[in-house]
Amino acid sequence: MPFGRTGKILYINLSNKTTKIESTEKYISFIGGRGINQWLLYKLVDINVKPLDPENVVVLGAGPFVGTFVPAASRLAVDFKNVLTDGVGSGNCGGQFASEMKFAGYDHIVIYGKSESPVYIYIRNNKVFFRDASNVWNKTTWETENYIKKKEDDKSIKTLTIGLGGENLVKFACIIGDRGRGVGYGGGGAVFGSKKLKGIGIRGTNSIKVAYPKNLLEKVRKYNTDVIEKSNMVRVHRKGGTLLAYLLPGENRPHGVKNMSEEFWENKKLSKMSRDKFDKDYLIRRQSCYNCPVYCSGIYEINGLKCEGLQANTIRSFATNLNLTIREKILNIHALTNLYGLDGDQTSAVIGWAIECYENGILNKNDTDGLELSWGNGDDIIKLLENIVHRRGFGDILAKGVYESCKMVGRNSEKFSVLVKKNSLMEASMRSHKAWALGIITSTKGGGHLRGAPGEEAQKITPEVSKELFNIDNIYDPTSYKNKARLVVWQENYKGVIDIMGLCALTSMWMDISLYQPEDIAEFYNLVTGENILANELLDVGLKLQNLERAFNLLHAGFGRNDDMPPKKLSEIPVEEGPYKGEKLDLHDWNKMLDEYYELHDWDKATGKPTENILVELGLEKVVENLKANEIFLHKGV
Repeated sequence: MPFGRTGKILYINLSNKTTKIESTEKYISFIGGRGINQWLLYKLVDINVKPLDPENVVVLGAGPFVGTFVPAASRLAVDFKNVLTDGVGSGNCGGQFASEMKFAGYDHIVIYGKSESPVYIYIRNNKVFFRDASNVWNKTTWETENYIKKKEDDKSIKTLTIGLGGENLVKFACIIGDRGRGVGYGGGGAVFGSKKLKGIGIRGTNSIKVAYPKNLLEKVRKYNTDVIEKSNMVRVHRKGGTLLAYLLPGENRPHGVKNMSEEFWENKKLSKMSRDKFDKDYLIRRQSCYNCPVYCSGIYEINGLKCEGLQANTIRSFATNLNLTIREKILNIHALTNLYGLDGDQTSAVIGWAIECYENGILNKNDTDGLELSWGNGDDIIKLLENIVHRRGFGDILAKGVYESCKMVGRNSEKFSVLVKKNSLMEASMRSHKAWALGIITSTKGGGHLRGAPGEEAQKITPEVSKELFNIDNIYDPTSYKNKARLVVWQENYKGVIDIMGLCALTSMWMDISLYQPEDIAEFYNLVTGENILANELLDVGLKLQNLERAFNLLHAGFGRNDDMPPKKLSEIPVEEGPYKGEKLDLHDWNKMLDEYYELHDWDKATGKPTENILVELGLEKVVENLKANEIFLHKGV
């Protein structure tokens, strides 16, 4: 058995209820996690396969750190063809599933085909069972997990499940891990639903062997003492999760407000959002992912509904973006998305778009089934959410996402959209923080801040430190375009490594530059696997992953330079108040920054396509051949 890995990839065919095993070893150049996932996705999904076709695959990956003592190595990478964009669909969740998958004996699980009737998969070590899920079809994610545990008579089972969102093929439905960890962005829940797959239960009793157990344990102890316990951001997240970290700057942080039309929310409203106020009324208990020293989450109960979470995304999605200040309503909406299996960001985006259209006279009560759509109207927002998940009336339109909703509604409604690569953005700081915006807009999964968007930009890092850490002269001013393309490229490669290993972003440099620096990751990797690899070589694997995903998007969705441009709202509507007043994305400066971004990648500046030279240099010759076979021709490059 290889160190840090199980050495096995499990393939599950839902159409004929068969399985097969393949060795992980042949894909080891991508190391694991999101890396191997993306190569399998590229290899297995034909250009003509649509996201909801049986031939689309869902690939689960647990990196080499998962299941070991390495702190905060709990993340599960989930990759598939994106339901909203046709390009890369890629998510990531914490919890316990990834480690249990390793203990069951698998580095990766590939699911394809379609069951004739609702099914859940139960995996116990080397045995795979296909169980009837008719009794939990139309049930919530929590009800489904409880049913699987009861049916299999094992409370220790870890789960991935979908709710009504996935069953009804809502295009932004997500997969929920261990009842509360969402695999967001891309519609993975709808892919499960299209396969009639209600969930997966997994139980493993094996262990993961490491190359140097004594040295690893010593490194873990020292790292916890010298780094984790000294990190102020770790302390902040322990105390109040990502929500406390998000709210620390108050009005000094640009927020996503009213469908991202504004970026300022006053302290009077923000003060109502503090986690201690939510915890006082609704918290049941604290919650942690596998082997995590941060312990940032919790279980809440609202109006008889239980849910996990209440993080920064909750407030950005259901408070600031919808201008809603009633805590009970915010938590209620969050709980429903959790139980129904909906991506909170995309749910907020489509509802925010509908409200803005309504307030500007594009929609009326005849369109909205009698609902009064207005900012802060929590009752009608909840009714609209129910209509979306049940595909009723106007909700059936919104269930397709903003891109298709604009086309169906017409009436110039697209002017209120905030779309990149057919996907809605629902983010903060997009006008003021230039590297942050570039990382989100160029993200291969169609947006989202957990790819190339560098949190380092907001840490006020001195030029001396940024030169030492990133070999970049100065990133101190977030409003400056200078050096930001270089920072985004570094972050893309680094975050690729984080996802490949199975680490949580909250314990990475993204939050605190003292955490999980590339040299730390390389040392942990060597101790776990016995394979000697340098930090810069790890970052090269992240670069390889970025190019592979870019190629997948080019092949399947045709994305290029035009799809790396900001939505009009971000370039035409400036920040109206606060320390970043007047900031917006200047298209001239954006294009110069984008040119630099492409040059650093050795991509063609005119089209945004990778060059043949860079793909070959990274060992992706088969990708070049595949693109040519599909009549996509690349420039040679410099």
